[in-house]
Amino acid sequence: MSYLIKDLPKEEKPREKAKKRGIEALSNSELLAILLRCGTKDKSALEVAQDILREMESLKGLKNSKLNSLAKIKGVGEVKAITILSALELGYRLKNEDKKSFIKIRKTDDVYDNFKYLLENSLQEKFLVLFLNNQNLVINYQIMFVGVSNQSLVEPKFIFQEAILNGATRIIVMHNHPSGNPEPSREDYFITDRIKEIGILLDIHLMDHLIIGNDSYFTFFDYLRKE
Repeated sequence: MSYLIKDLPKEEKPREKAKKRGIEALSNSELLAILLRCGTKDKSALEVAQDILREMESLKGLKNSKLNSLAKIKGVGEVKAITILSALELGYRLKNEDKKSFIKIRKTDDVYDNFKYLLENSLQEKFLVLFLNNQNLVINYQIMFVGVSNQSLVEPKFIFQEAILNGATRIIVMHNHPSGNPEPSREDYFITDRIKEIGILLDIHLMDHLIIGNDSYFTFFDYLRKE
């Protein structure tokens, strides 16, 4: 039988429970219910939250879900889907915040080992940019494009705008192949060349381009050093 959150004992309502016992005492579905704020005519926010977790199978599945897939779940919609994904992204960034501060890049493995977690196992193709100073220290990073299977959505001008704002003199770009095969396509070579050429004009050096696959990667390091 369906029930509404208002029908629960006051101390068991997610917000009341959070105030009394602390946020950490809430279950995953209760945390989601707070983000949802309300349910549907037939289901409480808590029941909708349980439907979401059942549909996505895990928090990891929810984190990697596409906006339109999440929004299609009854009782969610686009606004609530954006709210949920934003909250998950904040938590993810907090967890990994210390990983980005002034990592020294000495070799390609340093890039792969420190930043693969942002791209591997993603069901969508993502394009990550690392911003470095003259000492090869990573001063910032940003996933700048999502869903770039044909590279047409990669806009070098935005990459270099961010590089200038961050005071970067060097950049490294990375993207994943959801298929798991890191071998570059013709489009991958094309966008690498475009970024390199614009970087030369702006005196911001493209150091490398990595393609992330399943427990492996391809590097354009040697290709970029060809005259």
